[in-house]
Amino acid sequence: MAVNLQIYSNANTSTKTIVFDFVGDVLAADYEDPSFSPTNTASMEYYFKITTSAKQDDDSAYEAKVVRSLSELALNRAKQSKTDTAVAYADIKSMVIDYTYDLINGHTADQYSSGVTVQRPMKF
Repeated sequence: MAVNLQIYSNANTSTKTIVFDFVGDVLAADYEDPSFSPTNTASMEYYFKITTSAKQDDDSAYEAKVVRSLSELALNRAKQSKTDTAVAYADIKSMVIDYTYDLINGHTADQYSSGVTVQRPMKF
């Protein structure tokens, strides 16, 4: 299951697509979370993979983002991007809106004291 968002720019008459893919699969990743302790037993991980073929305004590509829970916020898992809050997302819709906002608008280095590196806005 995936949610495809198409963002249209009136000023540039162009459309960009962001894909939120809900994945139930085995995830191999470096994930520093003390509450996550893998075991030798088989397990299924559910997560969102966020991708876009759009470029940042300096023509650099966006890296795929992986979100494992609604408490993983857009800015370094520390803050929501639209607002200076560290509260977990209330629902999937809120998470999708905030990550979309972050991809379109970008963010400054260490925005809201989150420790993130700079991300340029989306190029249309």
